[in-house]
Amino acid sequence: MEDLLDSIISDALDQAAELLDLDATRAEAWASDLTALAAETGPDGISRLITALADAGGAAAAAALWAIRSMVEGLDPADPSLEPAPSWVDDLCTSTCEAAWLLDERRGLSAALRFVDRADDRHVLLVDLVPAADGGEHIGEVAVGPAELLDALEDPESGIDAIEVAPPELAGRIAKAWRSTPEPTSSFVANGRLLRTRLSSLGVDELEAPVWTEPTVPDLPVPDPDADAWAVQVLDRALGDTGTPDAEAVAAAAAALRAAAAADDRLAQWLAASEGPVDLDEPDLNVVLAALAAAVAPARMEPLATEARRAVLELEWADWLGAVIGIVRAGAGVPVDPEGLVDHVNRCQEVTSTIPKADRDRVAWAFGVVTEPWEPLGIAVDNTLTEFGGRILPLVLRAGWSTKRQEPGAEAPDS
Repeated sequence: MEDLLDSIISDALDQAAELLDLDATRAEAWASDLTALAAETGPDGISRLITALADAGGAAAAAALWAIRSMVEGLDPADPSLEPAPSWVDDLCTSTCEAAWLLDERRGLSAALRFVDRADDRHVLLVDLVPAADGGEHIGEVAVGPAELLDALEDPESGIDAIEVAPPELAGRIAKAWRSTPEPTSSFVANGRLLRTRLSSLGVDELEAPVWTEPTVPDLPVPDPDADAWAVQVLDRALGDTGTPDAEAVAAAAAALRAAAAADDRLAQWLAASEGPVDLDEPDLNVVLAALAAAVAPARMEPLATEARRAVLELEWADWLGAVIGIVRAGAGVPVDPEGLVDHVNRCQEVTSTIPKADRDRVAWAFGVVTEPWEPLGIAVDNTLTEFGGRILPLVLRAGWSTKRQEPGAEAPDS
């Protein structure tokens, strides 16, 4: 941890000069992330960071200290290391919330709060509200950005339903989710102190800064060849032969996956979690099926983001059968939003179980996570099923329920 803290301090000193050209909000966001990193190194990480900056001296270090002071209590205002003060010092912690919305989009609900500071600069905080298994909510990703992030709300084709709410009401909801979040995401940790400061301006106090903990990697369930084979039989009886996916559509999807792998895009997590992981030099169809099947039954959990791990474990074969059989039967053009997928599960005659009302939000959220690749890969367009999607999804389920997905070297379960 000593080496890590030294590296953090060195990076902070290198970056400090850039603070002079920023505004108060960006300085606060920088300090929120920096103090979170320092706190990870130990209980004295932040205090040692402050000491190192004070010892460095100069205008850049002073700006860094002023920014940190906005996120951390206890710095002496008379400390000479805080001089000279940056131009934005009087704008620190002056932001007030002028509007708030609850955003409903494919991935679920998010809270959006728009703030304006003393310099009349505006910024937005976006907080994902993830349905919890107990019926409550957790905080997912947290983003800070310019007010233009909300421009999409003006676009009727954005797919986002926005409901304006009273800022204190939304702040209270965020605070409740904050207190029940067991494993904060990295973006929540990085932006947590800034979010806490903003919520404090709305009357919410006594929130502990989120602390990064290494997410647990759950074990994969042991494959059951008999259950998998039975699920495939149900699928085949329900849909029969759905035809061969269009070669051009397959090639486009494979190209998108290869590009994601080259750019380390989040879409590539499904490639890394697939059987193998998949060799990108494999034929196009193999690449596409491997990535999509990993959302149904990954070969390994570790490459997946925390929310993806939870989602793939919470969806059972009956959920996938009900959703895919329902939309493929309905044909191209049917909506494939997560709530609609839940409805298809409950209406599917081949599936005897139903999703109770109390679990709908959580299951819909899980579908939102695991079907995120559908639009980039052409399975859906504008949240509706494509002909390509109707033909490839049954193949995806068959690939996912293959017994080849067990860990290398593992013995096949007794049949």
